[in-house]
Amino acid sequence: MVALSDPASSAAVLVGIHDYAVLENLPSVARNLVGLKKALTDPEVWGLPPEACTVIEQPGSAGLVLDTVREQARLAQDTLLVYYAGHGLTDAHTDELYLTLPDSDPEREYTSMRYEYLRRAVLDPLARAKRTIVILDCCYSGRALIGEMGASMQVADQAVVAGTYLLTASAETRPALSPPGEKYTAFTGELVAALTEGIVGGPDLLDMNTLYRYLHQCLVSKSRPLPQQRNRNTGRE
Repeated sequence: MVALSDPASSAAVLVGIHDYAVLENLPSVARNLVGLKKALTDPEVWGLPPEACTVIEQPGSAGLVLDTVREQARLAQDTLLVYYAGHGLTDAHTDELYLTLPDSDPEREYTSMRYEYLRRAVLDPLARAKRTIVILDCCYSGRALIGEMGASMQVADQAVVAGTYLLTASAETRPALSPPGEKYTAFTGELVAALTEGIVGGPDLLDMNTLYRYLHQCLVSKSRPLPQQRNRNTGRE
């Protein structure tokens, strides 16, 4: 079981984009959302009430995502978990992280959602959550890498939010998003497996630091991009 207290006072927002107008489609992302919600609402894993686990698939606008995150941040009193899976881009002029939407165009950065806006939604002055977990399964590079997902070493530093635990999919850009024959993306597949199957020799209550070390070990063994973590204050607990 995940060591996140009081699921009845917690919330999760799971965002995923699998079908794109310009960028390459990512069919495994749709399965990520289903698998992750099932794990988070499983009483044997976290036991989050289904109604407190909001899935936003193929959001039509950044506003829909941001409004939902802000609303849940204000409602959750214990833990808020925010997950995003899809293509990630950076601004060619500023290196700023952008999270793509269904109609995102790499040559028109304004068609994607600035990660800074997600930071602000999490940091809303009226937010009540004691801890926030942000999980990014997306690409971060100086250019659009169609069909690839990853992250430079700067992602976790740039994306970290005070008072949160941040987990990113990788520390390099590699075409390891959807391995042939596998149900989920490489990173989220290991995440779902760790949550649902547990960690052999691990603690009964799975904390985020233990989870990170396990994910890192699994991805190393498969020669896949390695995850990063950053923690501010109590986010890791």
